[in-house]
Amino acid sequence: MFFISMLLTVAGAVVYHLAIKQVPREANPFFALAVSYGVAMALCLFGLWWLPGGQRGLTALNWSSLGVALGIVGIEVGFLLAYRAGWNLGYAALSTNVLTTALLLPIGIWLFREPVSAGRLAGLGLSLAGLWMMLRFR
Repeated sequence: MFFISMLLTVAGAVVYHLAIKQVPREANPFFALAVSYGVAMALCLFGLWWLPGGQRGLTALNWSSLGVALGIVGIEVGFLLAYRAGWNLGYAALSTNVLTTALLLPIGIWLFREPVSAGRLAGLGLSLAGLWMMLRFR
């Protein structure tokens, strides 16, 4: 499940970026996302049947559902507007992922006591250098 979950995430991200880049310019971004969320909700309701375990009551949830919702809307509207502004697929995805990692690494260390290592810091440094090179020499 460790690698399968990442493969599912990568496949979903590829489909997501290819699809959101093709949303017609004439369409209101929030209407387009509302329709997409409706389809996503139907898929999630199917998922309740497909993966039946776990509690389903609202009492099983906490504030994180609101945080996820705010994050989803920010990501979706941000990418939709970035692609409309002319960002390329690879640049937009890489830029946001590297910058997000640069912010989440210290947050993970601080809030969740995640271990820091020279390898992680070097990887972040290489990612930032790669991002700089991609954006500088495009």
